[in-house]
Amino acid sequence: MEKIANTVFILFGLTGDLAKRKILPAIYHLERAKLLPPTFYLVGISRKGVSPDDVVDLLLRNAENADEASMVRASLHKRISTVNMNIDEARDYPILFDHLHALDLTAQVPLTRLFYLAIPSPLFPLVSEQLSLAEKREARGNDASSRYLIEKPFGSDGSSAQHLINLIEASFSPSQIYRIDHYLAKETVQNILAFRFENPLFSKTWNGSHISHILITAAEEIGIEGRSSFYEGMGALRDLIQSHLLQLLALIVMDRPDSMNAQDIHRAKEAILSRIQPPLPQDMEQKTIRAQYEGYREEAGNPDSVVETYAACTLSIESETWKHVPVLIRTGKALNEKVTEIILVYSDDEHTRKKNYLTIRIQPNEGIVIDVRIKKPGFDDTFDEVQLDYCYRSRDDVSPEAYERVLYDALRGDQTLFATGAEIMECWRISEPILEAWKDKNFPLYHYQKGSWGPAEADRLASQASIKWFDETHRVCTVRRF
Repeated sequence: MEKIANTVFILFGLTGDLAKRKILPAIYHLERAKLLPPTFYLVGISRKGVSPDDVVDLLLRNAENADEASMVRASLHKRISTVNMNIDEARDYPILFDHLHALDLTAQVPLTRLFYLAIPSPLFPLVSEQLSLAEKREARGNDASSRYLIEKPFGSDGSSAQHLINLIEASFSPSQIYRIDHYLAKETVQNILAFRFENPLFSKTWNGSHISHILITAAEEIGIEGRSSFYEGMGALRDLIQSHLLQLLALIVMDRPDSMNAQDIHRAKEAILSRIQPPLPQDMEQKTIRAQYEGYREEAGNPDSVVETYAACTLSIESETWKHVPVLIRTGKALNEKVTEIILVYSDDEHTRKKNYLTIRIQPNEGIVIDVRIKKPGFDDTFDEVQLDYCYRSRDDVSPEAYERVLYDALRGDQTLFATGAEIMECWRISEPILEAWKDKNFPLYHYQKGSWGPAEADRLASQASIKWFDETHRVCTVRRF
């Protein structure tokens, strides 16, 4: 395990839902696994008078037993502090930096500063400017460095995303910026490049000569769950396709990078994203679907809402490798089951009815599965479909949660699993023409029942590409019953 620099972790948004559900549990589990650096401090930023004891109590919610809680309390309690300040008040920032300077003196070494900005995007201009100004005023020596972890959304459209990128890059250097996409930190997603490039069986056939379709699904069983104000300004396409699912697609179709370092991987991703094309304007109604589950308007308190809770589209890739391979992406809320997966359909022109399916299941029941046809034992020449699988549940290895990996990589300065500004802008370039077409009051908004697989029109979208969406009958890495 590589050595991680002595670090102070500064958490903006300490009392927010993300901190309680993801960030603090991640810190707890990293400490329990002894992955935090020997000198590690946690500073929580709050305007609500939260005490260090309050933060410790939040951390210990994740303890599995009293002995474990006692051990982690003993190791972290003295290294946790809080700073009460108004982050939208420039005059309060000297309070924070006086506190950080005092921690440097306590540690007797300039600490690497890891700022986690779990804050609403409207606060970014002031917060980033004040952090940058304060950092520039300090002379901390060559061993000190600062990194900034930034949560999505990265804008609401291409223009606002570019403005945010310009703003952040005016304050911080690219090597300091860590834009979080927690999907990229999921264990199965990290395995995509290894699976593709470390196995000749697949690296030689990972192209349009053997793969006829790419299907990506991110389905959720829950509806908006009281988050109507957020969702009314977001919608399904912005929430998942523009951000997470296009990043997954880039990993699936990118060329082999020159090396597996962060810079080369990002360069390859940016190159392939630039070749992914949305439907032409005249094809939008045939190649995109927007829909809303029945009852959404009542939940959102907006009887006229046209915000989509379901989005699907067919994309194309302008490259020699993938030019004839349609990419079908769908996401939605209140669907039949919770599942995120990528399916590659292997087929050929001569035997169109014979197909193999390679499924990369991201959640739940993570794993990689290949559906193949074999002859059944016996005298008859009949065939059966079986699965060859690699399922994480069947291994003794403990897979870290996504936010544990996010924080661990940020601690060690590895930007591989974080999105670049160029990647974000390419994702907006792909998504924005669809969003623009959907602004037309005459563009169809379909409806579907909760617990279904979405509107019937989505099946028509798949049939146009001579394929069918997969449903709950396609089981992946399910627990076997004996």
